[in-house]
Amino acid sequence: MQDYLQFLSYSLYPDSQSVPSCVERIDWTSLLQFAEKQSVVGVCWQGVKLMGELETNRPSEDDVMDWMVEVSKIAKRNRKVNATAVKVVRDFQQKGFKTCVLKGQGNALLYPDPLSRTPGDIDIYVHPKGHGEDWINDEAAVNRVIGYCKGLDASARAVYHHIDIPAVDKVPVEVHYRPTWMNAPAHNRRLQKTLAALLSQAGGTEHVTLPGDVGQIVIPGFRFNVIFQLSHILNHLLHEGVGLRQLIDYYYLLRSHECKENERAWLNKKLKDCGLWRISGAVSWILSVELGLPQVSLVTPPNEQYGKQLMREMIAGGNFGKYDDRLLSGVSHSKLVANIYRLVRDARMVMYYPSECLWEPWFRLWHWMWRKMHNGN
Repeated sequence: MQDYLQFLSYSLYPDSQSVPSCVERIDWTSLLQFAEKQSVVGVCWQGVKLMGELETNRPSEDDVMDWMVEVSKIAKRNRKVNATAVKVVRDFQQKGFKTCVLKGQGNALLYPDPLSRTPGDIDIYVHPKGHGEDWINDEAAVNRVIGYCKGLDASARAVYHHIDIPAVDKVPVEVHYRPTWMNAPAHNRRLQKTLAALLSQAGGTEHVTLPGDVGQIVIPGFRFNVIFQLSHILNHLLHEGVGLRQLIDYYYLLRSHECKENERAWLNKKLKDCGLWRISGAVSWILSVELGLPQVSLVTPPNEQYGKQLMREMIAGGNFGKYDDRLLSGVSHSKLVANIYRLVRDARMVMYYPSECLWEPWFRLWHWMWRKMHNGN
């Protein structure tokens, strides 16, 4: 496993460093399986395609073909999702909404090859024009977004932060009226207020052109992404599982921006206020120790204890925890089983993230009532 991580670290920016010693013993088929599990095939390919000059343990023609087939699929999917994202943004803007694309295709622009990131669905942050800075906490604004989406699909069911609409050109779309959330009420209030303020300020968003000149989308700025992406990583860690793809997104985000000391101090304070200090330390440790991100690019100091715990979870579960067989393997995941699994997961994480884990059952009860109120059944 350490050899795979070393090779992944090399592949992130292969032109800036020498070929690692691990290539002498890597099984290229197994590396591909690891990369598929973590949804980092396109990233690892940036290193694999430079291995043709190896004197020993060179990837075979069959190995190279296997990689190229998968990379081609990723690039093709990216082109489709890019075009669809532009279409979705345009449609919402024409209906009188402001938009901002979260994660996904905005993150991909920070990669050396924007078509190498494994794409997912489209997460679009939508709010009505004419609402003030604190529109995230304006239930009338939230209800307007939900009502519009239910007009597209009467069966759509809203949750606290997003609602699904029918797939556009076969690409799933999540419409967010809140970017993310925290279980602990105090942390959640501060998080929502901070993210709303960042999006509302001058320079809080930017227009970017997607590859192939398919059109423009709006994406959030650096500070928003630091806080939002760490919250996203923590939520996946606590609720289902998180893989290396999410950390690679964060790696390229930090590497793309020269963070000044005053900006770093501001972010540190906000991360503490929003309950994200520990996950930030964990991510910082993995990025710096395992993936070679320069210390100068880190926002918070590395925390080895939390970093190793996060790494264990990622290796065991893979992307979104799809490969985690430590609990209830082979059992049909009914709602009851899913709730039991969530409680067991909380118990495993509580010593690392106590406030989120201890508040999670209460948030789940409150969320059940919220869904009843907004979905009518």
